[in-house]
Amino acid sequence: MANRVELTGQILETSGLRFTPAGVPTVQMRLVHGSEQQEAGRMRQVVCEVEAIAFGEIARKLSQSPVGTQVSVAGFLDRKSPRSSLLTLHVTDYELN
Repeated sequence: MANRVELTGQILETSGLRFTPAGVPTVQMRLVHGSEQQEAGRMRQVVCEVEAIAFGEIARKLSQSPVGTQVSVAGFLDRKSPRSSLLTLHVTDYELN
């Protein structure tokens, strides 16, 4: 089953670099996206905020990016926690714009 998301946006907030109990680096962030997309033959303005999280070396590098940085991310969606239905984008690749 496919579960792949690509999004370009701006870093709105970041938790700063933290570590899991197992010692894995992690960073949580909120991205804001704005674009114009075609839907049903019409153009539509799209604005959204997305919760994202990264682990490992990607987290180390992203944690050095200040708020306001333009970034393109790719990854997959998962629940924020086992008891939550809220989605979080797990970043597995990124590029600073």
